[in-house]
Amino acid sequence: MAYSILCLITWGLWGVVLKYAYQGGNWLQTYFASAITSFILAVSVFIAAKGSLNLGRSLYFAMIAGLLGGVGYIFFIKALETGKASIVIPLTALYPAVTAVIAFILLGEHIKPTQAVGLALALVAAVLLSL
Repeated sequence: MAYSILCLITWGLWGVVLKYAYQGGNWLQTYFASAITSFILAVSVFIAAKGSLNLGRSLYFAMIAGLLGGVGYIFFIKALETGKASIVIPLTALYPAVTAVIAFILLGEHIKPTQAVGLALALVAAVLLSL
Protein backbone atom coordinates (compact mmCIF):
# COMPACT_ATOMS: atom_id res chain seq x y z
CA MET A 1 0.00 0.00 0.00
CA ALA A 2 2.89 2.38 0.72
CA TYR A 3 4.10 2.12 -2.89
CA SER A 4 0.59 2.94 -4.13
CA ILE A 5 0.51 6.10 -2.01
CA LEU A 6 4.00 7.10 -3.16
CA CYS A 7 2.94 6.53 -6.77
CA LEU A 8 -0.18 8.63 -6.24
CA ILE A 9 1.85 11.51 -4.82
CA THR A 10 4.66 11.42 -7.40
CA TRP A 11 2.27 11.14 -10.35
CA GLY A 12 0.16 13.96 -8.93
CA LEU A 13 3.23 16.19 -8.73
CA TRP A 14 4.42 14.98 -12.15
CA GLY A 15 1.44 16.42 -14.02
CA VAL A 16 1.70 19.83 -12.38
CA VAL A 17 5.47 20.01 -12.96
CA LEU A 18 4.92 19.20 -16.66
CA LYS A 19 2.48 22.08 -16.96
CA TYR A 20 5.13 24.37 -15.44
CA ALA A 21 7.62 23.07 -18.01
CA TYR A 22 5.61 24.79 -20.75
CA GLN A 23 6.38 28.20 -19.29
CA GLY A 24 9.91 27.98 -20.66
CA GLY A 25 9.66 25.59 -23.58
CA ASN A 26 7.53 23.86 -26.16
CA TRP A 27 5.95 20.40 -26.26
CA LEU A 28 8.87 18.73 -28.05
CA GLN A 29 11.48 20.13 -25.67
CA THR A 30 9.30 19.13 -22.70
CA TYR A 31 8.78 15.62 -24.06
CA PHE A 32 12.46 15.12 -24.90
CA ALA A 33 13.80 16.34 -21.54
CA SER A 34 11.26 14.26 -19.63
CA ALA A 35 11.81 11.11 -21.72
CA ILE A 36 15.61 11.33 -21.48
CA THR A 37 15.38 11.78 -17.71
CA SER A 38 13.09 8.73 -17.48
CA PHE A 39 15.54 6.74 -19.61
CA ILE A 40 18.46 7.69 -17.36
CA LEU A 41 16.42 6.64 -14.32
CA ALA A 42 15.49 3.32 -15.96
CA VAL A 43 19.12 2.53 -16.81
CA SER A 44 20.25 3.51 -13.31
CA VAL A 45 17.64 1.27 -11.65
CA PHE A 46 18.51 -1.60 -13.99
CA ILE A 47 22.23 -1.32 -13.20
CA ALA A 48 21.68 -0.86 -9.45
CA ALA A 49 19.43 -3.95 -9.36
CA LYS A 50 22.01 -5.93 -11.37
CA GLY A 51 19.34 -6.80 -13.91
CA SER A 52 19.70 -8.89 -17.04
CA LEU A 53 17.66 -9.12 -20.22
CA ASN A 54 16.30 -12.47 -21.32
CA LEU A 55 15.02 -12.34 -24.86
CA GLY A 56 11.63 -13.87 -24.86
CA ARG A 57 7.96 -13.20 -25.32
CA SER A 58 7.61 -11.19 -22.11
CA LEU A 59 10.43 -8.84 -23.13
CA TYR A 60 8.74 -8.14 -26.46
CA PHE A 61 5.44 -7.40 -24.73
CA ALA A 62 7.31 -5.09 -22.34
CA MET A 63 8.79 -3.29 -25.36
CA ILE A 64 5.34 -2.92 -26.95
CA ALA A 65 4.02 -1.60 -23.63
CA GLY A 66 6.90 0.90 -23.55
CA LEU A 67 6.11 2.01 -27.09
CA LEU A 68 2.41 2.45 -26.32
CA GLY A 69 3.27 4.29 -23.11
CA GLY A 70 5.64 6.58 -25.00
CA VAL A 71 3.09 7.39 -27.70
CA GLY A 72 0.44 7.98 -25.04
CA TYR A 73 2.88 10.28 -23.26
CA ILE A 74 3.30 12.36 -26.44
CA PHE A 75 -0.49 12.72 -26.65
CA PHE A 76 -0.56 13.66 -22.95
CA ILE A 77 2.11 16.35 -23.46
CA LYS A 78 0.21 17.75 -26.45
CA ALA A 79 -3.02 17.77 -24.43
CA LEU A 80 -1.31 19.71 -21.62
CA GLU A 81 0.06 22.16 -24.19
CA THR A 82 -3.42 23.38 -25.05
CA GLY A 83 -5.59 22.21 -22.17
CA LYS A 84 -5.91 22.95 -18.50
CA ALA A 85 -4.02 20.57 -16.22
CA SER A 86 -7.10 20.43 -13.99
CA ILE A 87 -9.03 18.82 -16.88
CA VAL A 88 -6.37 16.96 -18.87
CA ILE A 89 -4.86 15.08 -15.93
CA PRO A 90 -8.10 13.72 -14.41
CA LEU A 91 -9.42 12.82 -17.87
CA THR A 92 -6.31 10.88 -18.86
CA ALA A 93 -6.26 9.27 -15.40
CA LEU A 94 -9.36 7.33 -16.47
CA TYR A 95 -7.19 5.03 -18.61
CA PRO A 96 -7.65 2.06 -16.22
CA ALA A 97 -11.29 1.95 -17.36
CA VAL A 98 -10.07 1.37 -20.92
CA THR A 99 -7.69 -1.31 -19.62
CA ALA A 100 -10.56 -3.07 -17.82
CA VAL A 101 -12.73 -3.15 -20.95
CA ILE A 102 -9.88 -4.40 -23.16
CA ALA A 103 -8.95 -7.05 -20.56
CA PHE A 104 -12.59 -8.17 -20.58
CA ILE A 105 -12.66 -8.42 -24.38
CA LEU A 106 -9.18 -9.82 -25.12
CA LEU A 107 -8.24 -11.68 -21.94
CA GLY A 108 -11.66 -12.88 -20.89
CA GLU A 109 -11.32 -11.27 -17.47
CA HIS A 110 -14.58 -10.95 -15.60
CA ILE A 111 -16.05 -7.61 -14.58
CA LYS A 112 -18.01 -7.73 -11.33
CA PRO A 113 -21.25 -5.73 -11.08
CA THR A 114 -19.57 -3.21 -8.76
CA GLN A 115 -16.74 -2.80 -11.28
CA ALA A 116 -19.29 -2.27 -14.08
CA VAL A 117 -20.83 0.53 -12.00
CA GLY A 118 -17.34 1.99 -11.55
CA LEU A 119 -16.75 1.88 -15.31
CA ALA A 120 -20.08 3.60 -15.94
CA LEU A 121 -19.18 6.29 -13.40
CA ALA A 122 -15.80 6.73 -15.12
CA LEU A 123 -17.64 7.36 -18.38
CA VAL A 124 -19.87 9.91 -16.65
CA ALA A 125 -16.75 11.53 -15.17
CA ALA A 126 -15.18 11.80 -18.63
CA VAL A 127 -18.29 13.53 -19.97
CA LEU A 128 -18.45 15.92 -17.00
CA LEU A 129 -14.75 16.76 -17.31
CA SER A 130 -15.17 17.61 -20.98
CA LEU A 131 -17.96 20.14 -20.37
